[in-house]
Amino acid sequence: MSNRTGLGHVPHRIHGLAPSARSLGFVSLALVNLSAGIGLAAVPAHANGIDLENSDTVEISSYLNDLRQRRSSEVEKIDVLETERSDLEALIEGAEGDFGTVEAQLARATQALNEANGDLSGKFEALAAFRVEQADRYEASEQASERLESVAPEISRGTERIEGLGVEIGRSRRALEEAEQAAAQAQAEAAARSETAPDSTGSADRPGSANAVVRFAYDQLGKPYGFGKSGPEAYDCSGLVMAAYSQSGVSLSRTSQGQWSDTVPISRSELSPGDLVFFYGSGHSSLYIGGNQVIHATKPGDIVKIASIDVMPVSGYRRVRA
Repeated sequence: MSNRTGLGHVPHRIHGLAPSARSLGFVSLALVNLSAGIGLAAVPAHANGIDLENSDTVEISSYLNDLRQRRSSEVEKIDVLETERSDLEALIEGAEGDFGTVEAQLARATQALNEANGDLSGKFEALAAFRVEQADRYEASEQASERLESVAPEISRGTERIEGLGVEIGRSRRALEEAEQAAAQAQAEAAARSETAPDSTGSADRPGSANAVVRFAYDQLGKPYGFGKSGPEAYDCSGLVMAAYSQSGVSLSRTSQGQWSDTVPISRSELSPGDLVFFYGSGHSSLYIGGNQVIHATKPGDIVKIASIDVMPVSGYRRVRA
């Protein structure tokens, strides 16, 4: 069994990959890579959670998407940490292979002497250079060992966060299912009421000059909101917009986020009937009909109706690309 002694012995704390030549700069690079990995995830809008029992399907769906993004970011960060741990272990393994035993030190010193000039001065210089290299590798190995001591707890904490997010995702899925069932029941009740009550909203007069998109929207007034529905009996906000444009041969994305990407920005003063007005980021889309009014499918339990353009905080005005 070999002894570790003499010329700056290198500690071996964790075994890893096969030995390879490294340098002190490697440690700095590893730490830079770690910092970049940890910065991958932006803090989502729902970082502090929501009241699932009193939230509608749109809010729960948005929260669920945030949770999934957070879990994906945590997985990416752990991947970065695992890669760093492997690299640091390889650095330590390589340092031990080159300098960690008496035999390894003698072999490297002998090689340095053999490659030196024949005079005594040259051999002293070779030994001095060998000592500097050994010291640098020892310092790099020490730094790597110190970093390894903190990487494992970081991976453990990240794993715990992923498990916690998994639990919250499951809870949110169940809440979404319950909210969808409640919304479906509310829609059915609203439809039943509309069969026995005058439909004043649905009888609104549409302008004679309205384009095909706006005419279609007027014809849907009074129909119930339906999560994930794009007609003809019920609509959600993006389903109504998509269906209105499909009547004119224009294909838009099914979601409001996709419709935002499908369109180009305009100012409020540029609005024309048929343009899109977005609320709450890109979370809710509507159709502008003129006179500072929009037609939109509102929310569970409600109907397609006309509203003021300022009924909710506006996020942007957009126009379908020509």
